[in-house]
Amino acid sequence: MKFSSLTERVSGDGIDAWAVHYAALARRDAGEEVIVMSVGQENDEVTPPHIVEAATASLRAGRHHYTPVNGNLDLRRALARHHRARTGQVVDENHCAIFAGAQNALFALAQCLLEHGDEVILSEPYYTTYPATFSNSGAALVCVPASFESGFQIDAAAISAAVTERTRAIVINSPSNPAGAICAQKDYEKLLEICLQKNIWLICDDVYCELLHPHERTTAAALPGAERVCITVSSLSKSHRMTGWRLGWAVGPHELTRRLYDLAMCMSYGLPAFIQDAALAALEDDDATAHDIRAKLDRRREVLRGEFSGAPGMRVWCAPGCMFALLDISALPVSAKQFAEELLARHDVAILPCDGFGASCANFLRVSLSVDAPQLGEACRRIVAHARSLQRAAA
Repeated sequence: MKFSSLTERVSGDGIDAWAVHYAALARRDAGEEVIVMSVGQENDEVTPPHIVEAATASLRAGRHHYTPVNGNLDLRRALARHHRARTGQVVDENHCAIFAGAQNALFALAQCLLEHGDEVILSEPYYTTYPATFSNSGAALVCVPASFESGFQIDAAAISAAVTERTRAIVINSPSNPAGAICAQKDYEKLLEICLQKNIWLICDDVYCELLHPHERTTAAALPGAERVCITVSSLSKSHRMTGWRLGWAVGPHELTRRLYDLAMCMSYGLPAFIQDAALAALEDDDATAHDIRAKLDRRREVLRGEFSGAPGMRVWCAPGCMFALLDISALPVSAKQFAEELLARHDVAILPCDGFGASCANFLRVSLSVDAPQLGEACRRIVAHARSLQRAAA
């Protein structure tokens, strides 16, 4: 039987990268002791109780029927207030569209903004699903690599140089996954300037922004003219420990959200009311949860840096405000995929090979700061031991 070309565009390295992660989950589900650091969520934490209670109270009240396609009005109004407070951009509920997670929002944007013959620019390393997400419409990817030596810094000048007459969107993930690179405010200004000049969309994936300390955050949204071309995508997954709730959004021009409404009508037909009520409780909460997450990540980074100090055959990058560390193992005699597979098999630790994060990441591994400090320290020692064994075997 014949399948559409879409199924080919959404497969590949970005999907294969998760093989080690799912193998680790299968072993853990079977009762084995495995330290899982291959996904961006805290393994030792749960959604705050008052958010869970908002969902259960909603269910008990019978809020399990159809909902508005673009999201409940009270939730979109709360989101508009949240966005104004975080970015300074003046928006209302008509600029907000609710989706089943930021991933779903990005996919919907690709459908609404891109088509065959267009180009979309990504800063590399990028999140592993980006190629499939943005090329599913037929658009071509233009990747602008950032280096370890630069701290994987997003380079506005290099991105601007990659713009052609076919460029329809520039995607900025700040802080980025996996590197944690933050787009400097001056670079947002340069990117917005060229987007306004060339009628290019600037898509800002801000999912990890809440994990930064407030003084570290940057934004394109409130800059003059941003209301024409800038789209902000985010979710509650990281900031409120709600990865499995699947609640995200896009904030952008009203002419865009009207089209997103049309797409959602035939794609999801609205999200569950009880999940939206839980999201409303989260948005109306203070920053206590995000503050707790930031404090824990700060401590875990120190543990990781200490354990990897002087580690053989590896360079380590762990940015402030990031949920991940990157290991460059290009000096070791194995691929990142082989390293990860052998680490899981021999040492019961799961980390993610970065083959799906861009060609420049072929020799990198992503380590999630997803476990408590004692487990993290133990996992790091096992990773170092595995690296030493590979060096001895090659000697």
